[in-house]
Amino acid sequence: MKSEANRERGIIVGITGGIACGKTTVSERLAEKGAIPINADEIGHQLLKADSPVIDDLVNAFGREILEESGDVSRKKLGAIVFEDKSARERLNAILHPLIIQRSRSRARQLVLEDPSCVVLLDAPLLIEAGAYDSVDLIVVVSASPEIQLQRILERSHAQNRPLTESEAQARIDSQMPVSEKVKYADVVIENNGTLQELNKQVDELWDQLMNRATAN
Repeated sequence: MKSEANRERGIIVGITGGIACGKTTVSERLAEKGAIPINADEIGHQLLKADSPVIDDLVNAFGREILEESGDVSRKKLGAIVFEDKSARERLNAILHPLIIQRSRSRARQLVLEDPSCVVLLDAPLLIEAGAYDSVDLIVVVSASPEIQLQRILERSHAQNRPLTESEAQARIDSQMPVSEKVKYADVVIENNGTLQELNKQVDELWDQLMNRATAN
C-alpha cells in the first residue's frame, strides 16, 4: 500500500492493467458492491471533444486531419497514428495525461473527504506509467497472459464490427507497459486467465479486504 488511509477520509483504490485483461469488468463488479468509479479513459475521451482545453495542442501535434466535421477528435484516426508510432504516442500522452491526472485526483479527493466510509475507484489504464499511483491508497493490477489479451482484443474488435488484424491488435498490447511490469507495483493482483466465476471470486475477496480496512480502528 502506498499510503495509509485514515478514518477521516475514504479509501482511493487505483485499478490498472493491460488492455483486454478485464480491468473494466473488475471495476464494474466493485461498483455494483458500492464503490464509486472514476474512469480515466472517460476523462480522456472528454478531452478529445471540440471544446477541450487541449484541442489546439492536439491539432498542432497531429494535424487537422484527426478532426471530425463536428470538431471532435476522431479516436479512430488518432489511434491509427499513435498505436503505430511510439513518439506520437508519447506526444499524445504528454498532452492528455496531466489533465487526466489532475481531474481524476481532484474528483477522488473530493469524494473521500465528503464520505470517510466510501471506496473510490480510480480506473486508469496508465496509472503507473503516468506516475499517478502515488496518489492512491491501494494499487490493484488486473492481469492476463499475452495470448489471452490478443485473443480477447480480436474477439472484441469483431463483436464491435471494427475488426482488427492480429498485428494491429498486437500493436495495442505493445503500446502499453507489459503487465508483468505493472504487477511489480501492485498491492493486489487479480489474475483473469480463467472463467468469470473465478474472476468474481477474486473481486469478492478484494471487496472483503477493502471493507475490513474501511472499518478498522
